[in-house]
Amino acid sequence: MDKSINSKDIGDLADLERKVNNLSKLVYINGIINSTLDMGKLLTIIMEIIKDIMESEASTLLLYDHAENNLVFKVALGESGKELVEKYRVHMGQGIAGWVAETRKFIYVNDVYRDKRFDPKFDRETGFITKSLACTPLLYKGKLLGVIQAVNPLNRPGFTDDDMELFNVFANQASLAVQNAVYFQKAIEEERINVELESAKSFQDSLIPEIRESFTSIHMAAKSIAAREVGGEFHSLYRIGDNIAAALCDLHKRGIPGGLTAALVSGSLKAFSKVMGDRPVAVLKRLYETIGEDLGDFRNLSLFYGFIDVHNMEIRFINIGAAYPILIRDGIARLFKFKHTVYGGDKENLKQVRLKLRDGDIFLVISDSLMNFKNRSGHDLGLKRIMGFLSGTFSSPWHLIESLAKFAQEFSEGLERREDVSMLAFMADRKAV
Repeated sequence: MDKSINSKDIGDLADLERKVNNLSKLVYINGIINSTLDMGKLLTIIMEIIKDIMESEASTLLLYDHAENNLVFKVALGESGKELVEKYRVHMGQGIAGWVAETRKFIYVNDVYRDKRFDPKFDRETGFITKSLACTPLLYKGKLLGVIQAVNPLNRPGFTDDDMELFNVFANQASLAVQNAVYFQKAIEEERINVELESAKSFQDSLIPEIRESFTSIHMAAKSIAAREVGGEFHSLYRIGDNIAAALCDLHKRGIPGGLTAALVSGSLKAFSKVMGDRPVAVLKRLYETIGEDLGDFRNLSLFYGFIDVHNMEIRFINIGAAYPILIRDGIARLFKFKHTVYGGDKENLKQVRLKLRDGDIFLVISDSLMNFKNRSGHDLGLKRIMGFLSGTFSSPWHLIESLAKFAQEFSEGLERREDVSMLAFMADRKAV
């Protein structure tokens, strides 16, 4: 018995062929969108594929900006697409895209100007005319990544339920690819930051080398106890003819900015020391005049700068901020309590201290971060404990610094710190000449 194929059968067969074709497309597309972890390339590929599988005039991708809680046009293709690349932002709930992002629901509208959710602002600004719109969220484990849109279907009056079924399957594929690219970008960024921190740490270490040497009748030592992070702290020694100048500085800044600013201050001090190093006040004023603005008007600067007249066994120094100069003489530690500031009008009234050194004297300078060592009970090491420890006998500046560092480390009971600590010491010894 002959059976003719009716129009319904033909329609069902065409629909089946279309679904098989779409399934084949999706398998092929899955390979394409997972072929790159470069976000820029991936977004462009996604937009091109949307136009293909949805047979639409244009496509748009908006990524969700978590910090701003809005959507940003990251890639847009089509005749007017270039007008939308990283130019417009959409608030949550604004327009159809904002509604989809806010509700996490997909939608298609075939006469957008009759839909109250549609925002015509972008059409007005670009000259593009939106007629129909299919929009679906990009979700990864319930987390919003963005929104994708297909605009104006080609060769047919509007989008259909079948279109949206295909679009949503593709959105799931795209979401996974975008999330993988995000993870990759974060990994690359973390690696870049680690490399920069290592580089900055290496650079900072050059500013705070351990020093253990003698110069005629002066023994010198310096050491930094490194923390986990790069910081704006350093110590330096400068030879000025037959004499010595020294600096210990803490900018109270962490991270790479602190390390870079420390390099600026260290380089400036070295340059000024060559021409006026025997005049500490003049060095400090020149530093203030030259780079004061870069240092935030010196408000966060702690700086000890001293000149040692080796022949006369005299040290002339200036101290600002929170550096701690201490003289250890005959087993007794004495703190020089004065601290200048150099912002406002005070910079015109800076005064230096003159100190005559005797054989066996040790002059020590420490950064205030040493006081902040904490033990497991939450107690600070504090100045009182440090001064008590320093009231003793030390054979050399290096012996003093090593002993003080060990004392601080034992007090902290192995707890990690977030600040570097610098120590600088001199010992007068005419017998060594």
